[in-house]
Amino acid sequence: MQWKEFSCKELFEVRSNPQLNKDSFVFKENAPYPYFTRTCLNNGIAGYVEYLDEEHKIKGNAIAVGMLGMQFFYMQKDFYAGQFTKTIYPKFEHFNEKIALFFIAWLNQQQKVFQGVLVRDFEKIFNETKITLPIHKNHQIAFDFMESFIKALQKESLKQVDSYNQAKIKAHKEVLKA
Repeated sequence: MQWKEFSCKELFEVRSNPQLNKDSFVFKENAPYPYFTRTCLNNGIAGYVEYLDEEHKIKGNAIAVGMLGMQFFYMQKDFYAGQFTKTIYPKFEHFNEKIALFFIAWLNQQQKVFQGVLVRDFEKIFNETKITLPIHKNHQIAFDFMESFIKALQKESLKQVDSYNQAKIKAHKEVLKA
């Protein structure tokens, strides 16, 4: 596998989000729209809200970032956002959750770099940031490799959780025998 450096500006477009205070929304447990904020907790989601309007609704299948924590999250569904948030849209096809997770893992490693700039300078610094990506022999980005890599990591994580649970069950059974 070959690797090639790209600027984030080549790959993504940063957009400011239409922002509303959370008091503008009706929060409900089973509401359909995530309300994304600058928090680093719960994938940046402060809760779920009812439909408000098209003007403030943000298109999903994108990466959202809270400007204070500079933590990046995948937003699968359309959502609404609070203050100091931005959305990053791919300039390429084939974008999905697995591809997003590949980029997010790398972007979140750059958190300190992004936190070191003022909110108003985020887009400039983001666009100038370089990322090295896998490419095929034809010099096209290897999105298939990126997806397979994330799937393998997820599978390995599930194995570790299962192994932990099995050890916990075994230990519990041994305590009951004693």
